[in-house]
Amino acid sequence: MDADLIERLDCELLTLEHLRREYSLRFEKIDDWRNIKLKRSKHGDSDYYYYIKRPGDASYDYIGNSSHEDVIRVCEARLLEEAIKRIDHDIELIKALDSGFLPFDLDHINESLPKAYHCGSLPVPDRYKEASAGWISRSLEFQNRFPENYPQFKKHRTSDGVMVKTVSEVLIYERFKAAGLTAIYELPFVPNDHGPALYPDFSVLSPIDMRSVILVEFFGRMDLQKYREEFAKKVGRYIDSGYIPGVNLFFIFSDKDGNIDSLQITKVIIDILGLRNLQTPLNLHS
Repeated sequence: MDADLIERLDCELLTLEHLRREYSLRFEKIDDWRNIKLKRSKHGDSDYYYYIKRPGDASYDYIGNSSHEDVIRVCEARLLEEAIKRIDHDIELIKALDSGFLPFDLDHINESLPKAYHCGSLPVPDRYKEASAGWISRSLEFQNRFPENYPQFKKHRTSDGVMVKTVSEVLIYERFKAAGLTAIYELPFVPNDHGPALYPDFSVLSPIDMRSVILVEFFGRMDLQKYREEFAKKVGRYIDSGYIPGVNLFFIFSDKDGNIDSLQITKVIIDILGLRNLQTPLNLHS
């Protein structure tokens, strides 16, 4: 898992460095607007009056509404300037983490110890990993009996090659993986009503009994009435099949703009691991 983390950090660093080059090139083209200041005042219900102050000017001059080219360029320059600052900040953090990161797999630790302490045979994998291997094999065999669920929408790839439909699902999947959970994306589920199969976003092997399956659904457009109706219908079929929300059925939501609160994922992980009542806070934001 630590090798995956280092690989993701390297990919993130390359992405940030690429973005910085792109933003910097654009920023150079609009550098004339960099040190210009703006003010605005409300105009009716739909727009604002804008005032501009260039370097050396004693006061602000009225220039029009938000469609004025100077307004557009000044706002773009300010946005790019702030973006470059944040990218530089994140690049430094990733480099610091990468340089100070110590791999925590047993092979690497064993090799780093004095030779007198080397283990001839490393401890066997934990019971959950052993149970997961068998469950994954059986589940994938079952999954192959069903048609794939809208494969044309699966455009995002996880670190281990699983294709999913949204960036948020990549985030959820990677967080589950980092927490040591075994999850399968869109494993078909046949409800007790014998109706069409459902495709829960994530099926997770319970780390507690290592037999039961926990379902996690990600919902992104609860602001739409039709989407809410589909949500209620789907949840009803899960409940009729014996699943209980908050016990073995969990939900993660994004807002209408597609933004997701990472704390929701942390809370679901804590519940799946059975750690809700622990006194010691856990850092599951990795």
